[in-house]
This record gives sequence, C-alpha cells and structure tokens, in this order.
Amino acid sequence: MHELAHHILGHRPNPLDASVGDFLMLHSYDRKQEEEADWLASCLLLPREVLVHIKRREPDTFVAAKKYGVSHAMLKYRLDISGVNYQFA
Repeated sequence: MHELAHHILGHRPNPLDASVGDFLMLHSYDRKQEEEADWLASCLLLPREVLVHIKRREPDTFVAAKKYGVSHAMLKYRLDISGVNYQFA
C-alpha cells in the first residue's frame, strides 16, 4: 500500500544503482515523500469509516487487526490519529 501511495501522490522514483553482487542501492531518500506515502497508505488501509465500524462492532483490537489484515500497531495508530478513540471515549 505504501508503494501504491507513492504512485497516487505522483512521487517520482529515486534513481537506483546495482552494486557488486547486484544489490540495489538508492542514491537519495526523500523523507517528506516517505512520510506522505506512509500517511496515505495508512488511510487507504483503514479509512475513518472502517475505524468507526471497528469501534462499534469489535471491542478486541487484536481481532480487528487480524480481520482487516493490518498490524495491531497500525490499527492503534489510526484509531488514535483519526480521533476515533477520542470520539468514542
């Protein structure tokens, strides 16, 4: 989802080189683009409407994370950052 987010955001890929042994190496790393892609990827994986549904129907966040195919840490992050936990507090 992270790589798809880069594409959706129109980010241009950074140049790659192959080293001895054919390992791929990045020339540069755009921290802002990575943060943007992380944010969008998390929103695409767990939109706010889904988070509200989870809070209403699934009290066990470990079960919900497994059901939606995301890590428990990602689910907790989205519940916090979206304001859904605050809304249901």
